[in-house]
Amino acid sequence: MEDRGAVISRLKDHLRAITDACGRWAVLRLQALQLLSAVLEAAMLGLLVPFVEILAGADDVGLPLVGTEVDAPALYTAVAVVVLLRAATGWLIAILASDLRVRTTDALRLQALQGILDAKWSYVVRQRRSDVVQATTTEIERAEGAVAMLAESGVQAAILLATAAVAVAISPVVGGLAVLSLVLVAAVGRISVRRSITLGVEWSERNALFGATVTDSLASLRLIRAHDAAAEWTGLLRTSAAKGRAAQHRFVEITAGLSAVLSALSVAAAVVLVVIGREIGLGIAEVIALAVVATRLSGSARSLLETLQHFAHYSPALDEVQRLVAETAAHRESEAAAVGRTPEPPGQPVAGAPVLELRGITVAYDETPVLSDLWLTVGSSDLVAVTGPSGAGKSTLLDVVLGLLEPAAGVVLVDGRPRSELAGWRARVGYVPQETILIPGSVRTNLTWSANRPTTDEELWSALETACVADVVRRLPDGLETPLGDFTRLSGGEQQRLCLARALVRAPAVLVLDEATSALDAATEAQVVDRLVARGGAIVLATHRPALVERANIEVALENATKA
Repeated sequence: MEDRGAVISRLKDHLRAITDACGRWAVLRLQALQLLSAVLEAAMLGLLVPFVEILAGADDVGLPLVGTEVDAPALYTAVAVVVLLRAATGWLIAILASDLRVRTTDALRLQALQGILDAKWSYVVRQRRSDVVQATTTEIERAEGAVAMLAESGVQAAILLATAAVAVAISPVVGGLAVLSLVLVAAVGRISVRRSITLGVEWSERNALFGATVTDSLASLRLIRAHDAAAEWTGLLRTSAAKGRAAQHRFVEITAGLSAVLSALSVAAAVVLVVIGREIGLGIAEVIALAVVATRLSGSARSLLETLQHFAHYSPALDEVQRLVAETAAHRESEAAAVGRTPEPPGQPVAGAPVLELRGITVAYDETPVLSDLWLTVGSSDLVAVTGPSGAGKSTLLDVVLGLLEPAAGVVLVDGRPRSELAGWRARVGYVPQETILIPGSVRTNLTWSANRPTTDEELWSALETACVADVVRRLPDGLETPLGDFTRLSGGEQQRLCLARALVRAPAVLVLDEATSALDAATEAQVVDRLVARGGAIVLATHRPALVERANIEVALENATKA
């Protein structure tokens, strides 16, 4: 773990992520500003000796390194200029570092989410939802913290080196001793930093467990309440949270403990260095400047070590995000579809061919067949009812129809030709799941977000009429512009019909319904189906309702489906 989690390697990984997101020029600008800040910090400290000499009554003093004799007004001016430049540089560094941090984390989050959206459906359905949420929220936030610590450590390291140089310039002997003490502190801190990485990995694992427990409990609220099992679930949450707190507690123990020790040692070291300075004959101005520099040096070293500890603690988050990005990239749908086969160009539709054909389709999960040698022909106006017990493969069949899954065997034909371009096929499909999915926004937003084209009010109202929900929308305070952030405005059945209208806005050639009328009463369901059939186009629906099965002209009974 320690070899893999070497701080230098992690620093490089994070720097590479920043460069990929923001460009090399932006990183170089930040580094240049950090270097300038360190030079100005050294100049401020270097001016301490002549400044104290002027305060002691000297008329003219020599500027460090330059050697030019200046009077009090010139020195005061030089000090003011350096201080102002140092402040301005710090302001610019803060702005640029913030921009780099936000842009990097945004890029990481979008890469992870885009990877999930572009991945093969067979990969996506195997992922635990809480793990994806964890990687794209909490771990991204921790990665953002690591990027912030990296930027801050750059400034601190540059200032530390500049301060050490000033200490050596004031007194090579005393300054050398100060630098030697920093080397010893770094050796001790290295162990602490590596331990912080280990605890950071543990914290990520514990937090992932807690996130999974929370997600599962929220998904099971009805069951928990029905079984009066709240106490048991609360116990699970409490246990998961306690494990995460324990890892965080150990991290704070290490960082705070080392910081306390270094704080005490730094005071003692400053006193010792001042005494040594007096013993070797340094003047009072040099001794005062040396005391300030030594204090600043120890403070900078302590701050840098604390920053590196926090960086090490946050840095494992980037591993999780990049793991998700790499996995999804390896399962990209377009790349996977090209493996082992040469797709035929879609060409022109074959005259008289059905809109969709499944010939000998076989789909398996973990080598266990879910669908085996299934045949289905869907004409442009067919109503197909997919039936069967739970686990028979109804959802899998719908995924094949939707173009989410490619069969392990068999062929899918569209308009008489092999389906070779999944995204192009999905543009011709409308889908309504059993679960109601409404997003924050207006009715219009919920109708149009998946249309993939400009829409007119006439099209929206037509879809609402077909879904038997137009009158409901007309009664809303602002019609199509009514916000739906509060779902209590609509009943479960009304929400379901609004989702149906959204699918119709796409003007699909094939409408796929997965128990999409489960919240409707029999009369409303019959009315909706009548309007869908009158609209035209093929309909493929998974259902348990006998009335819908009777209405269909094709039934696929999956309990023993081999040919339909």
